[in-house]
Amino acid sequence: MNKKLIVTVIALALCAGAALFILLADVKNRPDIPKSGAAQTDENSNVYTYTGNISSDNLQNCVSSTALVLKRIYVAEGGSVQKGDLLYLLDDSDIAPNISQALAGIQLAQVNLEKARLAAETVSQIAAKSSYDTAAAAYEEAKSNLDRVSSVQEFGGISQTDLEKAQIDLVSAEGQYNQAKINYETTGQQSSQNIRAAQAQLAQARAAYDAAKASESKRRVVAEIDGTVADIWANENNMLAAGQKIMDIVDYDSLILEIAVDQFEIALFEPGETVPVYIDAMNLTVDGVVSKISNQAIKTGEVSSFVVTVSLEKNPALRIGLLAEVKRNV
Repeated sequence: MNKKLIVTVIALALCAGAALFILLADVKNRPDIPKSGAAQTDENSNVYTYTGNISSDNLQNCVSSTALVLKRIYVAEGGSVQKGDLLYLLDDSDIAPNISQALAGIQLAQVNLEKARLAAETVSQIAAKSSYDTAAAAYEEAKSNLDRVSSVQEFGGISQTDLEKAQIDLVSAEGQYNQAKINYETTGQQSSQNIRAAQAQLAQARAAYDAAKASESKRRVVAEIDGTVADIWANENNMLAAGQKIMDIVDYDSLILEIAVDQFEIALFEPGETVPVYIDAMNLTVDGVVSKISNQAIKTGEVSSFVVTVSLEKNPALRIGLLAEVKRNV
């Protein structure tokens, strides 16, 4: 065989052997590929890193429910507010007439009710009651008289004519009594109907007033939480669109970090445990407590993750939106 060819074959064999040796050594020393969301810090341990942005667990996002003019703002960005403090006022010029009209309706209904109650004590009502009482007394007297005449007639102490007269008087008295009773009850029923109608009118007027006041309260927006005015997005005297953001109230004492944890790593977290939270932008580490682990997974393709909520300790340096991370050693 040609010497040059032999030398070439030997050289190629040596190169191939060297390449194979290097490849095997690299594979042997290469670390295991960590799971999704994890990062390796050294050769002996894996560190899983989970990131998220700081937010508040207690906030009020104020938006316009309809197209109205922002009449006045009572707070300033960065200012503190207490629950119930007035934040801003939307145009309520159309509400005032409704309230005035509703108040007038209440006053009118109250007058009508009073009139209906007084009508139940008028001369006609009193007269009907008097006629009923008189007829009732006459009816009872006629019954007593007939009983007396009947008992005497049995012993022949009174004529048949007197007995028949007593019977006729009873029938007449009973008829007058029944008519007086009908008149009295009819008058009373009418009075009761008038009173009920006036009461219904008053209830309707009060409902209209309550509705007008409720509309007014929606135009006067108050703070629902104790917190800080984080942002004001609108200006006074500007027309708002429905759904437009007006301002945000944030409770900075209730900051949280929400992280997505792979289903195979969720066992690394337990509710109530304390975990360190690192904010790289500030080179700051604060304590956090695992306050909630979601019961339902979030699926992204074939990956299922669970949201873990970490409640952060109070720290004036923390800001909403800062990127923070939680590390877990495994």
